[in-house]
Amino acid sequence: MRAAVVVASKHGTTLEIGRRVARALGADVPVLDLAEDQHPDLAAYDTVVLGTAIYAGQPRAHMKAFAQIADLDEKRLGLFVSGMVPADGAREEELAAAYPPALRDRATAAAFLGGSFQFDKLNRFERFVVKRVAKATADVDAIDDRAIDRFARELVAA
Repeated sequence: MRAAVVVASKHGTTLEIGRRVARALGADVPVLDLAEDQHPDLAAYDTVVLGTAIYAGQPRAHMKAFAQIADLDEKRLGLFVSGMVPADGAREEELAAAYPPALRDRATAAAFLGGSFQFDKLNRFERFVVKRVAKATADVDAIDDRAIDRFARELVAA
């Protein structure tokens, strides 16, 4: 399997999750950050994983744009989102809202893989929102490594 992980991250958590997904998939799986290259060449890969952070229920703009134009028809496809919404139903809604229906329908694996609050990376407004809404006043790491492993196994088994 020749795989690549493509992520849209704001503060680095989705990038870190992408790295963990890549390790779970095997050696030499690159992680491509849309902040560095908005149009990565995926021709050499038969498996592509897309991952985006979710803010206020919306995916990162880079991923939203990329998902609309990327030619992924002949690829085994995995989709993930990262975020800090606690309820399973809301997580499913965020996953559904993050990617176009055509991609979701084709995906071999799709999952919510957790997230984190890193106060030193948040701006003043973001810290205010996190404190008010999530009631967090310190860093929180809620990346779900078991879900990452399940996601990778599901993708490989297909």
